[in-house]
Amino acid sequence: MADASEQDSPLSIAANVAGILTFVVAMVAAVYVRITYLRNSDQEYFQVKTSLSWYKTESTWLAELIKAAGERPYAEYQPEYQMYTFVMDDLVQLEKRLLEIVEEIESKAGSEDEERKGIRWTLVPRRWGFTTAVAMAWLPVRTKALELVRQRDALTARVSFTQTSMISS
Repeated sequence: MADASEQDSPLSIAANVAGILTFVVAMVAAVYVRITYLRNSDQEYFQVKTSLSWYKTESTWLAELIKAAGERPYAEYQPEYQMYTFVMDDLVQLEKRLLEIVEEIESKAGSEDEERKGIRWTLVPRRWGFTTAVAMAWLPVRTKALELVRQRDALTARVSFTQTSMISS
């Protein structure tokens, strides 16, 4: 039998149980976050893809505005025109980088689907197959893509501000 000095006190036992429960709750929370991410990642990806489509339309409109403004005499010397051309170059570069990321994600997701056709077991439900492929391809580039979207929105705001200031002057 154990000595009285070797037995754990009720406070020690309660602390051990609380530590184990904390660990279990943390693991369940991590699994929940991962599953939620896998379920919602395709929606976030398609929002970025849709915004890229809108950005292309907006860039086409801006290019037409710059072209029309450039036809005026001495337009290239006006600061607004110079700002538009500078911003337009930045917009095109951002859109190109974002398009490269989207194409990379689609190619990775497509290749993962091809590789998994022969595999019978899975850790997530089969109906999440595309979501999982997109999520795994989206995860490494998510931060970079969202930063490009944020930069693009900031440039759009800058153009809107310039247009508003031109109208008021």
